[in-house]
Amino acid sequence: MSLTASPVGLDLSTRLRRSRGRSGRVFSVNSKLTEPELRLLETAAAHNGKAVSEWAREILIEAARRNGPDVILVELVATRMLLVNMLKMIGQTRALPEAEYTKIHAEVQKVKRRIARELAEQTERLNTTKES
Repeated sequence: MSLTASPVGLDLSTRLRRSRGRSGRVFSVNSKLTEPELRLLETAAAHNGKAVSEWAREILIEAARRNGPDVILVELVATRMLLVNMLKMIGQTRALPEAEYTKIHAEVQKVKRRIARELAEQTERLNTTKES
């Protein structure tokens, strides 16, 4: 069996044809960047094997669709809350009955998104203050 490279077609209409069902992209969003910011974006795009414009487009759309704090942050907050509550009980040398754990777990599930959102907002305020 021999491997041969097939010639790549240079037909411009074929190369520029968009995927079926996808509408044409005709709108632009622009932003001014410092040189270090541009390098940061170029590095991130290259790490993902994409052009800066395509990578930035995907990131912007993903951010716009996000509804609330990052899922990982929410679950991390929930884990931390459970751990803190359980360690507090252990520190008080109290047993942790299953009913008590269930109650703590239910409370954590109820408030984890709100607390994660508050933490994300607090972090954003701190970052904004540092940049000023």
